[in-house]
Amino acid sequence: MTFASLGLSPPLVRATSDIGYSEPTPAQAAAIPAIAAGGDVWLSAQTGSGKTAAFVLPILDRLSGMAAERAGRVRVLILAPTRELAVQTAGAIESLGSRLRAPPKTCIAIGGVSLNPQMMELRGGADIVVATPGRLLDLVEKNALRLSFVEVLVVDEADRLLSLGFGDELARVLSLLPARRQNVLVSATFPAAVQELGRGFLSALRGSTWMPARSPRHNASCSERSTSTPGDAPCSCATSCRPRPGPRSSSSSVAATERIRSP
Repeated sequence: MTFASLGLSPPLVRATSDIGYSEPTPAQAAAIPAIAAGGDVWLSAQTGSGKTAAFVLPILDRLSGMAAERAGRVRVLILAPTRELAVQTAGAIESLGSRLRAPPKTCIAIGGVSLNPQMMELRGGADIVVATPGRLLDLVEKNALRLSFVEVLVVDEADRLLSLGFGDELARVLSLLPARRQNVLVSATFPAAVQELGRGFLSALRGSTWMPARSPRHNASCSERSTSTPGDAPCSCATSCRPRPGPRSSSSSVAATERIRSP
C-alpha cells in the first residue's frame, strides 16, 4: 500500500517521501481514508505508530482543496496535553504541508510563554490552531479567536490530557464549539474517563458493530468479528476496526487500532 493509494494529493505524497515515509503504517492506512471521508474517528495508537500523520495528512488534504475563509475564524482545532506535543504536532503540519502551493496558516497556543505574540498571530484567524486547553481558553476570554466555526476537532493523547487534570477545561472548550463538526479522538489507552469522553462526543460511533480487518500485524487467534461499543477498546491485537453500517448511523466512522509493542 502507498500513500497515493489512500487518495492523498500528489504534493502530500511527495511530502511523505521527503520526510522518509516509505509506506503507511496500519494506523495511517485505516485512519486516513476515514478522516478524509468526514466521519468521526476513534484512533487508538501508541507512540511510534505514525498517529500524528494519520490525522494531519487528511486534514491538510481537506484544507488544500478549499478556499481560505479565515476572517477571524479557526477551521481546525487540535488539542494537546502538553506544550511539547503541541509544538511537535505543529512541526509535523509544517513538514507535511511543505509541498502545498498554499500551506495552511497554523498557530500554536500554549502556556509558559507570553500571551501577546499569540494574540497577534491569531489576528485574522487561522486554518489550524494547535493548543493546550488552558491557554486556548485564555485566548478565547481575550477575544483573540472564535471557536464557533471549527470544522474539525482533534483531541490528541486524550488519556494523558485527562490524567493531567484538563477535564474541566476540555468540557469548557467543547461547549464553545459548533455541534456540527468532525471529531477525531486519539488515545493510547482507554481508561474510564476516555471512554466517557468518547461516548460524549463521538455520537456516530454509538451502537456500532466492530469488524476487525486483518493487517500485517494481526494476531490470527483474534476473532474475525467483535461486537463492542465505543466504550470498549476495539480489540487487543493490531487491527483496523470498521463499524458495520447500521440504520442509526448516516456518517462514516472508524476506530483504527495500532498497538506497538516494545521488544
